[in-house]
Amino acid sequence: MNLDLFCQVVDNYGDIGVCWRLAQQLQQQGISIRLFVDDLAAFHRIEPRINPQSHSQTVKQIHILHWSQAEISTPAPLVIEAFACELPLAYKQAMPNQTRLWINLEYLSAESWVESSHALPSPQPNSVLKYFFFPGFTPKTGGLLRPTATPNPELLDKDFWNSLGLIQAPATDRVAFVFCYEHASLELLYRCLAAQPHSWCVLLAASAPEPIAPPATLTVHRLPFIAQAQFDALLDYADFNLIRGEDSFVRAIWAQKPFIWQPYRQDDNYHLQKLQAWLSTTPFSPSRQKLIMDWNCGQLTSAQLNTELKDLSDWRQQCVQYAHTLAQQTDLATQLLAFCSQISQKTVK
Repeated sequence: MNLDLFCQVVDNYGDIGVCWRLAQQLQQQGISIRLFVDDLAAFHRIEPRINPQSHSQTVKQIHILHWSQAEISTPAPLVIEAFACELPLAYKQAMPNQTRLWINLEYLSAESWVESSHALPSPQPNSVLKYFFFPGFTPKTGGLLRPTATPNPELLDKDFWNSLGLIQAPATDRVAFVFCYEHASLELLYRCLAAQPHSWCVLLAASAPEPIAPPATLTVHRLPFIAQAQFDALLDYADFNLIRGEDSFVRAIWAQKPFIWQPYRQDDNYHLQKLQAWLSTTPFSPSRQKLIMDWNCGQLTSAQLNTELKDLSDWRQQCVQYAHTLAQQTDLATQLLAFCSQISQKTVK
């Protein structure tokens, strides 16, 4: 199959993060892919092999093109627009007689309405049917992107830590990896980590907000911008992850470590509805579900966080259980290919 995948970068790295993972997994299954991206500089941040000045290049056997190149490209038989990005007009006008299947890969949600909307068709002005494909947490959705390789601790060698600006791996008892939005209460987090009987090191993502100075007993290291593969390795390595958005959220689930998710803020606090819908799918204890919700509402107390940090073993076991349950479902890339094959065969007939 030949497939065009379109990505407009809205939330810095989350959109391209999802699309880059998906493109690689589809390519590994024998699909010829062109990935159109409107912000190659952001793409370069998570994949250093990308040349932000080149409007046409090949990385990992995937043809990467700047968004503007779609205006002069013949549409592929299969087209995926990520997160309802608006395809270029000239490209849409050329899709009839070229494109058999057009998919809008939607944002991830655990809300109940997703099941009834998944895989529904929508007639378009250019006469090409568009289908809505919803990732999700239940068998009636499109599933989740899942890593194709198991974590390899040997990759975290001296060169890895040097690339992060560290001489060696943190010498503390435990490590927290923090990738959050600007309204996160890092001061509270720092106080609680410093108060623990175990020593902690915080690896702070480059785009995380700069808080007030941490307590003297807490080690905090701000990371440079790191590639997606390094990011994933840190999620697997850390004892506790605080993450944001969609891409890092899903990857943190597969890391099977205790984590707090901070969804992107939306009007009327709609993000809290999405958060609650997701929490209801987890095996997390009520106190942990409340902790994650309170973190996002700005209502978390030191007592709550200190209680959970004292012993992470039970929380980690719940994360392992949750990942194992989700792994019983077919992953997003496989479901997407099966759907494309099914609809394409119907179109040919």
